[in-house]
Amino acid sequence: MKYLYKSECYWNKTIIYLQNQYFFEIDLLNPTIPKDFSFLKELILHIVNFKNISNYKHLIILKHIDVLKDYFSIFKILLENYSHNAFFICTTNKISCIEQPIISRFTCVRIPLFSHPDIISIFNEYFDKPLNKFLIEEKTRNIIFCIFIADIENKEPHLITKEFCTFNYPPLYDFIKKYNKKSYNIDSIRSISYKCFQYNIKISKILCDILKITNNKNKMKLTEIAANLDYILSLTNKGREPIYIESLLCQLLL
Repeated sequence: MKYLYKSECYWNKTIIYLQNQYFFEIDLLNPTIPKDFSFLKELILHIVNFKNISNYKHLIILKHIDVLKDYFSIFKILLENYSHNAFFICTTNKISCIEQPIISRFTCVRIPLFSHPDIISIFNEYFDKPLNKFLIEEKTRNIIFCIFIADIENKEPHLITKEFCTFNYPPLYDFIKKYNKKSYNIDSIRSISYKCFQYNIKISKILCDILKITNNKNKMKLTEIAANLDYILSLTNKGREPIYIESLLCQLLL
């Protein structure tokens, strides 16, 4: 499997991407990548300016293109300008967020999630190791997260806790568990809200974590509040997301 090896590279000192002799891979959800995706044009130009030694076209993989929502007009121009010397493979878990003009430029292939028994079988047969016990309890179907946890187990096993494997953003679990009105204030809520935004933890994921933690009897009401905030956010500037996350946490904690 040596040909699948990917080396980590930096462009312009801040943009991380992976490459080997066959393809380039850019994960747009990488927390270190700037939220302003205007760099994408220069990066792709940097890639295609070098001759591909393995094929007559470059192969560029862009993961999670739904985050380009505010840059789709630029993305369409990129696809048109570089289609003669690059193949693009794009992935998303939110096809409904992709504009039809973007979809029409691709051949769409739906890849269903593995079932939980499938993932257990893959780990036993191909990775020759059992799936993490916390992930078995969760009955997860996210094989990418399972591989991530397995890699952490090999390198830094002391980090693996139930919270680490269960929550979308484990620091939020610690914050809510330790929260009390005497020691914390609105500034502490604002700080954790901004951290959620930095790590691309959406309101829907925050709600999932909250519902696992809280004993709040009004879970339906909390779900309604989160849904309303998420809807209002979809109609406004994404840069305001920390404000809506803060509003959700304030209604829960204050």
